[in-house]
Amino acid sequence: MPRGRHAVIGVPFIWLFLFFLLPFAIVLKISLAAADVAIPPYTEVFQYAAQTLQLVLNLGNYLMLTDDPLYIDAYLGSLKMAAISTFLCLLIGYPMAYAIARASKEMQTVLLLLIMMPTWTAILIRVYAWMGI
Repeated sequence: MPRGRHAVIGVPFIWLFLFFLLPFAIVLKISLAAADVAIPPYTEVFQYAAQTLQLVLNLGNYLMLTDDPLYIDAYLGSLKMAAISTFLCLLIGYPMAYAIARASKEMQTVLLLLIMMPTWTAILIRVYAWMGI
């Protein structure tokens, strides 16, 4: 692979590492640590004592998610909402897609435009709002 391609691939890789993987690793580390009344408000996951590096993990935070009825109700409510919205999208989307596929080429363009227009409305409103400034 030519040297220029490495640079082109490297920039998005560094961007994703800095702004996605690194924060995700920090949050994962905090979630596996025990709560503590200190600054920072959690214990260290990696502890160095007696010339050995110890990994001290606390899975109590994750076990609490399965024990507390508040979290269980929230999960079940989210799953119910996802199932209902998926069903409604399929109920509306498949007949519309079938009708567009069976329409003539000229009509397909018009129908697709009618479907996409509501998503553009917010952008159009913002553009018109900025025009007055």
